[in-house]
Amino acid sequence: MMTITHKHVKQWLFLLPFFLYEDLILSVGMFVIGYLIIEYEKIDVALSKLEWREYLFFIYMFHMLFGEREFAYVGFEPLFVTEIVIFGLVVSYARELLQIRKVLLVYYLIVLAGLGFAVVYFSDNQIDAIRDSFMLVYAIWVPIVYYIFKNENHYDLFFLFLKLFIVLKGAQYVYEAVMILTGMKIISFEGFRFGVGFILPSLIVLTIFLPLRQVDVKYKIAALVMVPAVFTMFHRSVFLGIILGLLLIFVIGSNFTRKKIVTYGLLSLVLLIGFLFYYNTVVDVDIFRILELKTSLEEGNINYRFVSWQHVMDKFYEHFLLGYGVGQPVMFSQNNIFYNTVELTYFQIRDLDGNAQPHNSYLNILARFGILIFPFFLYAVLQPLKKIPEYMRIKKRGGSHAYSKFLLLIGFLILMYVLAFFNVVLEGPHHAFPFWLAIGMLLGYGRAGNFSEKFVQIKQVSSVS
Repeated sequence: MMTITHKHVKQWLFLLPFFLYEDLILSVGMFVIGYLIIEYEKIDVALSKLEWREYLFFIYMFHMLFGEREFAYVGFEPLFVTEIVIFGLVVSYARELLQIRKVLLVYYLIVLAGLGFAVVYFSDNQIDAIRDSFMLVYAIWVPIVYYIFKNENHYDLFFLFLKLFIVLKGAQYVYEAVMILTGMKIISFEGFRFGVGFILPSLIVLTIFLPLRQVDVKYKIAALVMVPAVFTMFHRSVFLGIILGLLLIFVIGSNFTRKKIVTYGLLSLVLLIGFLFYYNTVVDVDIFRILELKTSLEEGNINYRFVSWQHVMDKFYEHFLLGYGVGQPVMFSQNNIFYNTVELTYFQIRDLDGNAQPHNSYLNILARFGILIFPFFLYAVLQPLKKIPEYMRIKKRGGSHAYSKFLLLIGFLILMYVLAFFNVVLEGPHHAFPFWLAIGMLLGYGRAGNFSEKFVQIKQVSSVS
């Protein structure tokens, strides 16, 4: 008979949120598989050592990355799980957060700018002003992450989660495929798209190419399932983000890492081609015609982005210094028709099945907050790149594994950079969180001891007679 301990309770609580955003059958399956992996890989030991505020963050981080939109909007408008977790962590880490470090100062500044805009525009636009201001306010995740990832063990726990992510995402993908092939669910989006999310499958694909100690061969073989999974999303910015991330990893990585990228790259290509031919025989859709359409620069989705960017830039030129403000849509499109004036609220546009957000978070922030705020935001976003030369110089000190973990985080960051350029990312909690998470983890990576020396240097001292 098993005795229930504090460790078991932490395991169960960690897995219970699946029931909040997955269907019952899948939730049960995720719970059982997750429990077995946690026991098998001794992840339960790491979870049991977390204090309550660290545990709160890691359970949120895990499910936000795994569930994305479905988990992010658990709750009631406007109070979702993100706002509750942020409040709890800000209060519990108040002492640390008030000790403002130089590297974090810019993030406090843009958070204050976001709150300031919310106050100024609240009387006119109420809750919508607060919602828009979170484009900058979500940057509070950076100092929170910086103080939570205070030592190497917390980074190791994140990379241990990759094993869970690989197995559970693969199970979710297979489950959806079975449901579709048996007629229980229908395929959407021009014949092929599974609801496996954007961020985590891309992160798993990046993991395949790196010699990480926490992710051995059997997990990498399982991770190859994510290659066709990412393809079935056919999100071009996802492809571009992965390619650019791998390109940077290839340039700054070791020769061993480069060999891994070439080897697994060829294997992934063979797997993807085989999947395409198989998929085209099972599903009644001309997948190659769709590919041809999707790769055309004249395709409607691409044109939509260019036109939406122009509308947003027009707003920027009209409000150059102080920005367009928060709480009102900067654009309105419906059925690929753009309207020059916007007299509707976000909810009215949503009810009309229209679009109120440009698919470029950087331009959206530039237009809303003006040229005075944007340079601070841009510096905050690009600051982690300054770590690359520093870590390249000391990579041998911590060994290849420490540098591999850093490379994955850099690839993760590049992916988020690209997604934010082509999609609505910083405006919502489900994609804003991984964006700021990558930045926070990179800023604190060296400070947490990941590159700590593994040897004692002995110097010869000449004797004085």
